[in-house]
Amino acid sequence: MNGDVVSIELSIQGTFLGPFHTRGVIQPTGAKIDFPTPTSWYLRNGKVEKFDCHIAFTTLYAQLGVLPDYASAVGN
Repeated sequence: MNGDVVSIELSIQGTFLGPFHTRGVIQPTGAKIDFPTPTSWYLRNGKVEKFDCHIAFTTLYAQLGVLPDYASAVGN
């Protein structure tokens, strides 16, 4: 805790068992996931004013086995 900011790193863990709805649907692979996520709470007068949770999507996608085709995205 630093003044009115509380920051932690949590770990999101699970198994990819159901469909993942994005712009389309990514079918489950059964892959295990475990990735860190920095999370911050911003307080004012003892109450949460703002909550931020930053998900490492590239890490998540890599663990799910569904990394995007970055080369195609930039025209290579």
